[in-house]
Amino acid sequence: MQLKDIIFSFSFLGLVACGGSDSSNEQPTSPVASINAGVDQTVNEKSSIVLSGLATPEGGEFTWKQLSGPILAGFPATGATQTVVAPSIKLNTQLIFELQYTTTDKQVLTDTITVSVTAVNQLPIVSITQTEPSQLPSKYNDSIVLSSENSVDPDEDGSLEVFRWQQTAGQSLTISDFNSSTLTFKHPLLEQDNQVQFSLTITDDEGGSQTNFYDLLLRKTTKVIAVQAGEAQTVREFDTVTLDASQSTVLTESFSCYWQQTQGLTMGLIDANLCQARFIVPDIDVAEQLSFSVVVTDNKNRSDSGETQVNIQPIPLGVNNDSGVAQCFDNTKIVSCGNVDFPGQDAEIGRDVVADYLDKVGAGNLAFDFTKLDEFADELPDSATNFSCVRDNVTGLIWEVKQANTGLLPNTQLREGQNHYTWFFTGEGNGGVEGVAGAANSTCPSAIDCGIETYVNQVNALNFCGANNWRIPTYNELIGIMDLAPQGSGPLLDNRYFPNAPSHTLLGHLRYWTRETSVDGQSLSVAWILDFQSGNDLAYPKAQTAFIRLVRQP
Repeated sequence: MQLKDIIFSFSFLGLVACGGSDSSNEQPTSPVASINAGVDQTVNEKSSIVLSGLATPEGGEFTWKQLSGPILAGFPATGATQTVVAPSIKLNTQLIFELQYTTTDKQVLTDTITVSVTAVNQLPIVSITQTEPSQLPSKYNDSIVLSSENSVDPDEDGSLEVFRWQQTAGQSLTISDFNSSTLTFKHPLLEQDNQVQFSLTITDDEGGSQTNFYDLLLRKTTKVIAVQAGEAQTVREFDTVTLDASQSTVLTESFSCYWQQTQGLTMGLIDANLCQARFIVPDIDVAEQLSFSVVVTDNKNRSDSGETQVNIQPIPLGVNNDSGVAQCFDNTKIVSCGNVDFPGQDAEIGRDVVADYLDKVGAGNLAFDFTKLDEFADELPDSATNFSCVRDNVTGLIWEVKQANTGLLPNTQLREGQNHYTWFFTGEGNGGVEGVAGAANSTCPSAIDCGIETYVNQVNALNFCGANNWRIPTYNELIGIMDLAPQGSGPLLDNRYFPNAPSHTLLGHLRYWTRETSVDGQSLSVAWILDFQSGNDLAYPKAQTAFIRLVRQP
C-alpha cells in the first residue's frame, strides 16, 4: 500500500510596529488529503476479488483502473468498492489495479494494489467403460475394448493429454498399445475363468494425474485349441504355396500339425507333418480350386482341425515359344537376375522362367518342347537319332528336318541344309512382286529353278513326312524356333532337333526366308529373312539366295 498525504499549510506573520500581534489577521489551515487502495491480496483463480479504497477528505470521486495482468471486464470503474472475479489461469499470475481519487477542490491522488492469483488445477475424473463386444459376455477371439470416453477434465478450459493403461491383476494378456484413450485386446483361450484388472492414469494439460481401476471377468472358453489354417489364397501356376497353421493357439507350451488335401487336383505336399507345409502349383490349363485341412494337436494330445482354400489360375503364357535366354546381363557381363539396375530382362519374364515346372510332351532347352517324328509323322522317343520332322508342342507346328549335307552344289539331295534359293513365289501373298527364280542346278539340285516355290512344290510332291501341305513359314513362326542361348557360338537352333544346318561360311550367314514381303522402304522386291547365326532380321532382296526350312500345320 502507498499512502500519499498532501498537506497544505499557510502561515501569515504580521509585524506590528508598536503594539504586538493582532489575532484577527490569522488564515485557517487546509485539511489533509489522503488515499489508500488497500492491502495487497492473494486469491485463487475464479474466486472473488474485493477492491475497497479509502480517501480524505470526503466527498471526492473514486475511479479504479486495471494496469496489468489478464484483462478483466468492467474497468475503469467508479466507486470506492469494486468486486470482480479472478480469471481462469494455467500459471500463477498478478493483477495490478490503480485507485484514483479526485477531491472536491480537484486535487488528484493515486494508489495501487497488487492481487496475486493462484492457479488451482482440478484433477481429471477418470471413467472406464467396456464398449466392445456389443454382445456380452465376451467369448474367445472377441475384440474387447475398454474406453475412457466418459473421462473429463473439470477445468472449464482444461484437456486430457496423456493416457497410461496397465494390467494390474490376472493372467497376462497380449496387448500392443497401452498409451491410447482406449485399450484393445482379444479374449484369449482359457481353461479357467480369468479375473483381470486394469488401471488407467490420465494426466491433464497442467500435469495433474488421477488413476482409476476396472475389473473384468474373462470366462473360460469352450475350446482349448484355436486352429488358424490361414486365409484363402489365390495363386498362379508354378507358384510355391505355403500352408501355414503356425498362428494356431493352444494352452500348452507347443503343438504339432498335420496337413491333408481334401479337394481338387492333387498337389504334392512337402512337409505335410509341419505347421508350415508347401507345394508347387504344376502346369495347368484351367483354373482349379483346392481345399486343405490341418489337424493341430497340443501336448496333452487334444486336437482340433481347420480348413483353408487355394484358388489357382493358369498363367497366360501364350502359344509361342520364348527366346531360350536364361541369363541376365549388365553392360559388359553376366549378372544375377533381379538386379534393380538392369530390370525387366528377357530371362526374368516369359515361358522360360517357369520351364522347370512345365508339363512337357517332349523335350527341349528351357521351355522349348519338341517331339521327333518319323517319315510317317509318328512319334519317336527323344533318344531317336533317325527322324524326319519335328513337332513343336507349344505351337503345334511341324517342322522340316534337313537331310545331311553329303555333296557339293548342285550335286546334292533335295532337302540338304546347304541348298539355298531365291525368293520366287507366284501365288497370292507375294506382295505384288513375285521375285526372281534362281537358275536351275545352281544353288540347288532342281532342274526347274532354284526358287522357293519350286522347292515347296517338290517337297509336297514327295508327301514328305506324311503330308503335302508344307510351306514357307511366317516371320513369327520362324522366330519361334530360334534359340538365342548359344548366340555368338553357333547356329541359333537346338541341333538335337534341327541337325544338318549348313556352315555359315558357305554364304557368310545363316539367313532363312520367311513368306512375308517387306514393306519397309519404297520397294516390294524384298522379303523378311531371319539370320540364325546373328539373330538379326533383315529386309532382303528377293533376287538373293537364302536357306529354307519348311513348316506345316497338322
